[in-house]
Amino acid sequence: MKCPKCNTEITDYAFEEYKLKLDERKMLIDCAREGSNTFDKAILTLTSGAFGLSFIFLKDIVQSPIKETLFMLSLSWIFFSISLIVILVSFLTSPNAHYFEIEQTFKEKEKDRKKNIWSKITWICNIFSIISLALAFSSMGYFFYTNVILKNY
Repeated sequence: MKCPKCNTEITDYAFEEYKLKLDERKMLIDCAREGSNTFDKAILTLTSGAFGLSFIFLKDIVQSPIKETLFMLSLSWIFFSISLIVILVSFLTSPNAHYFEIEQTFKEKEKDRKKNIWSKITWICNIFSIISLALAFSSMGYFFYTNVILKNY
């Protein structure tokens, strides 16, 4: 069998190895699509849903919050906003990380492979988004607990 590009002879083993790399590339593309969509959508849904729920809760249940606790509600909204912005940045960097890895699949030697900066940025965005979301839930929880549970005692 001959290579269509350089017209050199290709062994069956080399051809099978090439097919395996193509299959790996296809798998990486599929994983890239599925993985980034699932995680980002989950964080986006949680964040925007909790953000909206806090407005409804403030309007319908708390109605007249303790003034000292409004800072915690504001803080939770800030953290929700940060989480949304960071996950949107992750939407942009995640495909770049996967495309970079796809390009690297054909690098034979480890020394020829480059570090994937897009992957690092995406990972940092995801971790930062989770931390922001946790801080937002904590702040909002404190606000609700103080204004609903403690206010009634």
